[in-house]
This record gives sequence, C-alpha cells and structure tokens, in this order.
Amino acid sequence: MKMWQILGYGEGFLRANRAAGFCLDGFVYANSANEAFERAIALAKRKWPEISQAEQVDLPRPVINADEIVEVKDEVNGVEEGVELLWDEQEGVPWSFR
Repeated sequence: MKMWQILGYGEGFLRANRAAGFCLDGFVYANSANEAFERAIALAKRKWPEISQAEQVDLPRPVINADEIVEVKDEVNGVEEGVELLWDEQEGVPWSFR
C-alpha cells in the first residue's frame, strides 16, 4: 500500500442553512490515486456527514473534486492517515481555495 497526499475542494453544500464550500487536505493509504481519493472522502464523511450531499441523484447537487493526488515516495515521520476540511461559509464571498 502506498501513501498519498490529497488536495480537493467541494462546492454547493448546505451547512447550517448556508451555502458552503470546503478545501480538503490530508494523507491516506491506498493502492492507487482513485482509491486514495475515495478513501479521503470516506474519512471526511465520518467527521463531516454533510458532505454526503454530493451523493444526491437530482441536479443541481454539490460536488467534490480532486485538485491534486500525489504519491508520497519519501518516508514521512509522524504523519498519520487522516483528512481535514476547511469550510468557507462566508455569504457572498467568492470561492477562494482554488
């Protein structure tokens, strides 16, 4: 299994009755880049269940996109698997993490 660094973003989520987006950042273990992104989303859903809104069938729906998925080839001491989300909940402020 390989270690991957993930950077992604989400847009169009309803959080505390406000439109919100987020920046996702973290490290995960997986066999491929696609699996790493899926793993990062699964870990994020544990702490922020509202990102499950992206699974809606009806359009328009919130989206989660990968910006970068990079295999970590060098040993990184003290880094554990996990992800963090930084939410942008400021009404009327353009999305600025990208």
